[in-house]
Amino acid sequence: MLSVRDLWRRHRRKIFVSVDLLGSGYLLYKLYDAHRRRLDALERELAIQRESEELMKAQMQAHFENIQMISDAMTLPHVMHSLSCRVAEELDLSQLLERLLQGKGQPNSLTQSEKLNLWERLKILIINWILASEFTILLALWFILSQ
Repeated sequence: MLSVRDLWRRHRRKIFVSVDLLGSGYLLYKLYDAHRRRLDALERELAIQRESEELMKAQMQAHFENIQMISDAMTLPHVMHSLSCRVAEELDLSQLLERLLQGKGQPNSLTQSEKLNLWERLKILIINWILASEFTILLALWFILSQ
């Protein structure tokens, strides 16, 4: 026993410092481990949040595309019909055709120059009608394909 007391007296300070260092190291390790676990939990939460945001974005994009497709299917035929009616109203060929048909039935009602003038106006209106119709169709196709 005497040797243990002598050993304790001689090395007491060294033992306290060693135990103190070991305890401090253990405490630092535990603090670091708790901090690392909190960081891992936060990273998992962020990953879950990112995944849910990406899922919501994908769902919103799919919903938007679905609504856009429905809108195109419903709106485009209506727009095409209203545009063709508008072109037909603006480029009314019926009056010119009636005058030409009247001139055909009654040979002396229209002079040759009036007939030529009516035919020229009719050709110009028909060409404008064709170009307006093609432009409307191309515009509608561009609208569909740009979606």
